[in-house]
Amino acid sequence: MKCKKCKSIEATIHVENVGDFCLDCHNDYMVELLGVSKMDDFPKIISGYDADGIMHRFEISNMIMPGFSVWKAEEMEGGYQFEILVKPEENQAVAIEHLHQKILTGLGYKTLIHLSDRYFIDNAIQIDKEQYSLNSVGTCRIQHAEEENQVYLVIDGKNIPLHDFGRALTAFEGFNMDFQIRDLSEEVLGKDIVLRRVSINPDVIIEHFERSLSWFLKGNFLSYKHESACGEALFERIEELELLCKYGNKEGAVEVGKRMKKRLISVEHDTDDFPDYLLKMIDQAIGTTS
Repeated sequence: MKCKKCKSIEATIHVENVGDFCLDCHNDYMVELLGVSKMDDFPKIISGYDADGIMHRFEISNMIMPGFSVWKAEEMEGGYQFEILVKPEENQAVAIEHLHQKILTGLGYKTLIHLSDRYFIDNAIQIDKEQYSLNSVGTCRIQHAEEENQVYLVIDGKNIPLHDFGRALTAFEGFNMDFQIRDLSEEVLGKDIVLRRVSINPDVIIEHFERSLSWFLKGNFLSYKHESACGEALFERIEELELLCKYGNKEGAVEVGKRMKKRLISVEHDTDDFPDYLLKMIDQAIGTTS
């Protein structure tokens, strides 16, 4: 089916009660509907090197929807995919820069470890006559091939059947494995990054918040000399709040956010911006507006 608007390109997007569009025409329709601008002048193909010095080429695309703008990078001859979500009214150039950095971060980390052994290793993952084992910390994307009715884990841009992944896990027999399902648009695992357990108990988050804030207060006063360091320390506490909102209780996160904001507003200070930027970050973390 051809696009309703340009009538030349195959339609890939259906808008209910409106019609079927190609990506470009869909974005044109959305910018008119939402009253935002569209960024057309951006690199459609970019390249980056992975940790082994191998180049990967990505096709960049943007899809505008009510409430968010999706920037995607899909590897042209491999399985890497990266994604960024921003609001349509935000600076899209910043989003592209973020996407580029996300690609480089993702390429810079390897979940598969290449094995130099010439002999066959029974529980190794076999890819193109090469053998790989699993890193003790890693990341993958879940992929379902409908034609084959096969589920793969895309690791380092390579399709790994579940059976092969399971066999490779036997190298860690007797250990525990923690896992967490995350959206493709969230930050990727990169070099020198490890997974850690973070408590999203509301009382613990408030306790951490109060302790971090107390480091920089004299009584209830924050000096401009300590504002920057205080803000950086509280960023981590707000990240914990965001995790509570995503993986815990949304209503509980909103209440914790309100308590954080009330406490920040009560702090006396001689700064220009405190605590406005922190209040905004809290609202963004819990999906509310002041």
